[in-house]
Amino acid sequence: MLEKLKQSLAGLPVQHLKKWLLPAAGALAITAVIIALLWQNNQKYTMLFGSQENIPVAQVVEVLTGEQIPYRVDPSTGYLLVREGDISKARMALAGKGISVKTPTGYELMDKEEMLGSSQFIQNVRFKRSMEGELAQSIMSMDAVSFARVHLGISEASSFVLSNKPDSTASVVLRLKYGRELSDDQVAAIVNLVAGSVPGMKVDQVRVVDQAGNLLSSSLAESINGRNVKGNNAVMQRIRAETEQNIANIMAPVVGRENFRVSVVPRIDFSQVEETQERYLGDPKMSSENLNQENTIDQMALGVPGSLSNRPAPANNNANANANANNAAQDNNPNSQASRNQAQRQYTWDRDIRHIRHPGYQIQKLSVAVVVNENAATVKAWSEANQAEITKMLWNAAGIDEQRGDTLTLTALTFNAPPAFEEPVLPWYERPVVIDWAERGGIGLLALLIVLFGLLPMMRRVAANKQTAVAELPAETEGSEPLSAPTFEQLTKPNDADDHDVAKALPGSSFGNDDKLPPQGSGLETNISFLQTLAKDETDRVAEVIKQWINSNERSSSK
Repeated sequence: MLEKLKQSLAGLPVQHLKKWLLPAAGALAITAVIIALLWQNNQKYTMLFGSQENIPVAQVVEVLTGEQIPYRVDPSTGYLLVREGDISKARMALAGKGISVKTPTGYELMDKEEMLGSSQFIQNVRFKRSMEGELAQSIMSMDAVSFARVHLGISEASSFVLSNKPDSTASVVLRLKYGRELSDDQVAAIVNLVAGSVPGMKVDQVRVVDQAGNLLSSSLAESINGRNVKGNNAVMQRIRAETEQNIANIMAPVVGRENFRVSVVPRIDFSQVEETQERYLGDPKMSSENLNQENTIDQMALGVPGSLSNRPAPANNNANANANANNAAQDNNPNSQASRNQAQRQYTWDRDIRHIRHPGYQIQKLSVAVVVNENAATVKAWSEANQAEITKMLWNAAGIDEQRGDTLTLTALTFNAPPAFEEPVLPWYERPVVIDWAERGGIGLLALLIVLFGLLPMMRRVAANKQTAVAELPAETEGSEPLSAPTFEQLTKPNDADDHDVAKALPGSSFGNDDKLPPQGSGLETNISFLQTLAKDETDRVAEVIKQWINSNERSSSK
């Protein structure tokens, strides 16, 4: 193909090649421009910033226009789109201009100058806004959080000791990154962060909500109030999964993973129980002893007040009287003696005090059912002894407790063949590879059509014009004398016949009857100037005439 093209091009005169070279180059340039435009429009555009990022759009557009970075605006969402290859350049330009995603303002609000005469209320509002901004910035430092807003409801301080002021509250609105979610521990961390930053705020007074309107702090509030439904379900799922995994670890090597199924149903009591036990051990032991003894001697007054008995007895010389007096005096002695002994002893017992807090759930009963495929080769070879042995192993693996009333059953049944899974196949015209090659093929086909229906017809038309021009030249007939090459004098001779011959030798010449030919009798310089103009404007045709003259001279010389 290339050789034929080279031969056809070599057969054309140089003047022919020069004549159609310019249109061909123009056609190729137009084709290249069309392909470049199609390729440029085919480049994919992507978002400059995330769909949920708060950016100053007007400033971004101004910077992109100044940096001559092509951009588009999505008509449905309003997002700024740039080419994938210009993402880094655009962001570097925005960073150089100091334009970035807007973040909540923190304590920077306190640095602003206050207006003269600002009230205490304005100062409190500014302080609260600064605290909200600082808390939002702290929460946004978490990896899964894209944006955060904090609303604080701080109760005002009161000078009264006994006041019924409400507790401080807080609400947090989170905008999570695409495909990310917060765990219960992360939500609890946010709640404790906010509660710990505001004096007097309790943990149960903080609410956390995501961009979809889900109350993320509900599980935390339920756990505080003892109604953690989400946590209870997680505990039940964990017990079920652990039991099924223990049974699968035994059954999989024996019958294969496709030949058995396990079902575990736990019944759990989620009552939260706290109890304190106190026990006395052994005999009592004396821990302390206190002994107290008192002795007192008092002179007491005897007799009837105001009677003669309080007077001293008269002297009596009678011996009997003295003896009686001595006895009476001994009996009526006013000095008395008292003694008191007191002992105090304390005994204690050895005590054992236990405060027990149960984990919040207790397995009341566990029901386990295991079914195996009786068509499996391993199951067919089982005997009753083998089945009893495997049942015992499963009993131990599942942690069955007879005292709780747990049950475990092993049954062999026929399994249905699982349906064949057919992977969904996209039609060939929806595959990304086909679409990509179709785009490239379309561009190539367009270029080929331009060449076939634009470039080649132009080349054929030029070649046909050349052949027509050659065919219109006067041909030699037999018996006629060959044309001889004219001399310079004949060319410059002002002769009408010569002018007619030149005009006839140049078919379709622009120097026809309508053109201004040099008048008859013109001088040599005028004729030479006319011929020079003719050779310059009609180079190909003048060359054909000269070629005919040369051929005529060669034929005449050969004869």
